[in-house]
Amino acid sequence: MLNLSIYFFIITTFLISTASSIWFYKKKENKWSALFLAFCINVILLCGATIVYSKVFHVKGTGGLFASLGILIFAFFIPVITCINHYTLALWKRKANY
Repeated sequence: MLNLSIYFFIITTFLISTASSIWFYKKKENKWSALFLAFCINVILLCGATIVYSKVFHVKGTGGLFASLGILIFAFFIPVITCINHYTLALWKRKANY
């Protein structure tokens, strides 16, 4: 059950950072500052989740595919989600130009 909450939190972080970066891109028309905003949101949410899950829930690791990462599964997904946000903004920018 705890693994499900970890994956749910990662997906929620992805959705929040993607929505906020697209909103910021539409407002400012600057892809790099929107990507920086998404990176900051990812860092704050996922590092905060690392602290909460390790101190409050006493989680030492997860099972399944990412079992070897342990509690650092959140830190592992910071660059992954930021990279996905980069490509999402590139597609959004291309769509806006047509």
